[in-house]
Amino acid sequence: MLQHLTQALFPLLSLIVLGAVLGRKTDFFDGKALSGLVTTVGIPALLLHSVLSMELDIVQMGNLVGLTLAWLVVMALITAAVLKLAGLPVRSYLPALVHPNTGNTGIPVCLALFGPQSIGLAMVISSVIQVSHFTLGIGCLSGRFSLKALLKNGPVLALLAGAGLLAFDADLPVPVMTTLDMLGAITVPIMLMQLGSSIANLKLSGARDMVRPVAFSVYRPLGGLALAWVLLLVWPLDGLQAQVFLVQCAMPVAVMSYVLAVRYQGPSKDIALMIPLSLAVSLGITIAFALA
Repeated sequence: MLQHLTQALFPLLSLIVLGAVLGRKTDFFDGKALSGLVTTVGIPALLLHSVLSMELDIVQMGNLVGLTLAWLVVMALITAAVLKLAGLPVRSYLPALVHPNTGNTGIPVCLALFGPQSIGLAMVISSVIQVSHFTLGIGCLSGRFSLKALLKNGPVLALLAGAGLLAFDADLPVPVMTTLDMLGAITVPIMLMQLGSSIANLKLSGARDMVRPVAFSVYRPLGGLALAWVLLLVWPLDGLQAQVFLVQCAMPVAVMSYVLAVRYQGPSKDIALMIPLSLAVSLGITIAFALA
């Protein structure tokens, strides 16, 4: 059991640590070029290849998307109520507490725990969360919604393309699938190293009040996991789909939430502190899954 746990987590943690070291010592992750490559090429290619490779028809895919949307709505309502009771600004903290890091943490975790067959499922969930970042996230922090930005989102377009091909039971030529596989292969390692670099370079000076970030860091993964478990009681999924859904909903605060908070003058220091703290909680949940 210990060997299985080590094998599952070692690649994930090693790449995060490597990213942290490189982020401190080099300028590899500076600027938008590498992030743009992953967002516009790597993630869409990985998503499209994974969706077309997994044994999931359009109905099952729609079921997973529907459950993820239901989880987002209920999680947002519960979180808004919690923030109101705490006397905190709902629009400032809601996106960070609702959106899990299903991309550069959730996808590699699912890969480590459940194998390659889980990547497509994890990517479908992650794509829904990305759409929410561009709607709920930006809408809350900026007070406006950008449909143009959503329609330019590569993962969203890849998800729609995959759904269309599944609906018509169409297969892409083998050379095209091989190309998508090669392009998608760059994604997970880069996302993990970017996460490590982001954590290593967070500016935490001035975050004196630890109570709120610590409490929110526990709430994000545990609250998401608890709600996912409850929803699965009334909206059941098959074994692997349910496991991937639970893990994805238990992921830490997304780095994207920090990026948006900086851009729109949100509580960026609190969110910066929540990222590594909630990551520790999520890794604890991951260990529990690995030991189960």
